[in-house]
Amino acid sequence: MKKRILYITWGVMYALCAGLGFVAPKTDAQKVALMLLSLVFFVPPAWLTVDALRVKDRKTMKILGWISGLSLGLTTAAYIANLASVTASDGVGDVLYGLLIIISAPMVSMGAELMSLFLWACLLVVSLQNRK
Repeated sequence: MKKRILYITWGVMYALCAGLGFVAPKTDAQKVALMLLSLVFFVPPAWLTVDALRVKDRKTMKILGWISGLSLGLTTAAYIANLASVTASDGVGDVLYGLLIIISAPMVSMGAELMSLFLWACLLVVSLQNRK
C-alpha cells in the first residue's frame, strides 16, 4: 500500500478519535466500539513502520519518530496542565481537557489511557532504534 494512503488513513483515524473523544459513551457496546476504533488508529503507523523496516526507509522512520515523540511530549504537557488546573475555574479545566482530547485523540477515546501511551512509546522506540 502506498505511504500516502496510509498517512491519509492515519489522519482520518486521528480526526475520528479526536471528534469521538468529546462524546461520552453511554453503553458498554459504545465503549467497546471506541476502544476498537482507537486500537485501529495504530494500524497505519504500524504498517508504515513494518514497511519502512522492510525497505530500510530512514526518512519514514524519522517522520514516525517525530510524530510519536511530539504526541508523547504534548500529551504529557497537556496532562500535567490539566492536573495543575484543579484549583482553576471550571472553564479553564474544560478548555485544558479539550486540548488534551485533541492532542492525544486515541488516549481519551480509548478509555485505557496507559495502553494508548504504551503504543505511542512502542512506535517511538522502534523508530528511534531503526533510524540509523
